[in-house]
Amino acid sequence: MKKPEHMVVKFNTKEYSILSLHPPFTDILLKTTSIDQKEYQKIVEIAQGYANDPRLIEMIRQAGDASAKVPYLLDEHETPESILETLRSIADPHVKYLGSLPEKVQATIHTLLSINKLPVGYESYGIPALLEIDRIQGEMIAKLKEVMRGRRMAEEFYQANLTALKELDEDWKKKRKRKFPYWQKSTFIPEEARMTYEGYFENNRLTYLFEACVIVDPPRSSEFKRFIPAVLKRPMAESTTVATTGSADWLIREVGKIGRHFTRALLEIIKGHLKAEKIELDVKNYERINKAAHEILEEFIYRTP
Repeated sequence: MKKPEHMVVKFNTKEYSILSLHPPFTDILLKTTSIDQKEYQKIVEIAQGYANDPRLIEMIRQAGDASAKVPYLLDEHETPESILETLRSIADPHVKYLGSLPEKVQATIHTLLSINKLPVGYESYGIPALLEIDRIQGEMIAKLKEVMRGRRMAEEFYQANLTALKELDEDWKKKRKRKFPYWQKSTFIPEEARMTYEGYFENNRLTYLFEACVIVDPPRSSEFKRFIPAVLKRPMAESTTVATTGSADWLIREVGKIGRHFTRALLEIIKGHLKAEKIELDVKNYERINKAAHEILEEFIYRTP
């Protein structure tokens, strides 16, 4: 009897993409304090110290899953419908909780996740809302990791992606030296394939940030695509109805934006100090959280050696 095929191998590091990205929400956080080049390097070190490779998420999104959550649920018996049903069951408690929040808080979270911007006049809700989004994403991923256990296809897909990135990293110096006659001289080609950060400063104050990295297509990405529910596909087909803002499908698709490493590093500085000060991470406590967050970032910047 023929052994069933699994998502294990077949990747080609000759086919790669160079990404230059603006991490969502950093502009909101950067307005809270003045970060010079020295302090910027401290935060970059935190961001680069996380164990998981941030390129994995970009690979999955590039392969067509806007949510970057489908890989956790890969299994031979799964379908796009069954995967969406599981994701909805994980998202539903958070949707209900968000629906219980004050209207202005809901509006802030909805706008942040939908267009990466704060509603005009809602600036004081910004950091508390980002902390709430961060909590939701963290709890959803923790649940997905539990559900992933025992799913051989999901584990094989994850390991194959790690292997592809490792091979890319080993080959990148050689690939980077090649001539690209169809590219303009001004085209940015990263020195390293891994995620790097480029900060832009005005008067020695960090005002803008880009992430740059190199990725490859996930191994057997064409097979992976058949597991992606229509409402989570990137790009979404014209015939697919867009998820309603505030719905489970919308939350599944959008909440992962908060997981970018530089944004995460800034938020973890704030969360750690809030915990130490015994300030409850409750978005309804937004005035105290907002005031404390500004003070925390200032203290980190000026007191960290």
